[in-house]
Amino acid sequence: MSRKAKKIRLQDPRPCHYGRYLARVIRYGCYSFCRNIWLTVATTLVMVITLLIIFVTVIANSVLSETIASQQAKMDLSYYIKYNVNDETLTDLMKKLQAQPHVQSVSYSTSHQEYEKASNDNVDGWEMVISEGIRPTLPAVLHVKLDDMNERETLDKYVKNDKDFREWIDTSVSNSQDIAARQKTIERLSSILTVARRGGLIAGIIFMGISVLIIFNTIRMTIFSRRDEIAMMKSVGADNYFIRGPFLVEAELYGLIAALIAMALGYLILTKLLPSLANYIEVDETEMFVRTWWPVILLAMMAIGWILGYVSARLAIHKYLKKGN
Repeated sequence: MSRKAKKIRLQDPRPCHYGRYLARVIRYGCYSFCRNIWLTVATTLVMVITLLIIFVTVIANSVLSETIASQQAKMDLSYYIKYNVNDETLTDLMKKLQAQPHVQSVSYSTSHQEYEKASNDNVDGWEMVISEGIRPTLPAVLHVKLDDMNERETLDKYVKNDKDFREWIDTSVSNSQDIAARQKTIERLSSILTVARRGGLIAGIIFMGISVLIIFNTIRMTIFSRRDEIAMMKSVGADNYFIRGPFLVEAELYGLIAALIAMALGYLILTKLLPSLANYIEVDETEMFVRTWWPVILLAMMAIGWILGYVSARLAIHKYLKKGN
């Protein structure tokens, strides 16, 4: 009888025996995982750092993107119209702006609305002015949002050359609100976002490579220390799947446990750090996303850890446990 036939006879296809087969593979893998605790801790720690870098990079990109979107949403052009303009003229001017390219929306506030807003924002100062018998007259304002703020010069040129706008524009007031300053802020944030993405990607790739190398060497050391045991298992008819299984389980455990630790640390850092940053940057959507979808994030990190462990183990055992050997 051939060696291949003997191996087939040793494998019982019944479901109950397949369950025992799988249970033994998992048990031997867990035993190997716990055998050298210090090596296990060191390997898992490197994997934790790798997954934590990936987690932090994704969160940082989300926060910066949210902040940029918030700054862009706050940016608009403000055209100041003479205080004695009527609502019909304001509506006509607004329609003219809405017809221009790159204009997303246009709204206006009347002189009376601007007066009420100013008095509410600075009650003490406003009362002092009123007590002196002075009633300030404030211009009406047209608020324009563009889909690309780089096109603001084109719109400014149109407003400057249009006869209706020339008649009603209040030239004593600046026609735009700190647009240049906000644009520079967005450009700086965009530069930081680009650097963060590249830095996180490079760091993630480097540590993933380190993780694969460490798990690879750990599994090879385990195989080398158990080479006599492996030879004995082969001599009694154990197939490559049964021999290979415990090493795959061991390597995958590194990734799965590291994912749990990295997620716990990342979530803890997130809940402590983001609230303190809320006064400076936009973090609400990112914080809400992580609090709501943390199980999905955890599964994604476990999947990454599992894949890294599996690939590392397959590379390590390929040399020693080729099919048919």
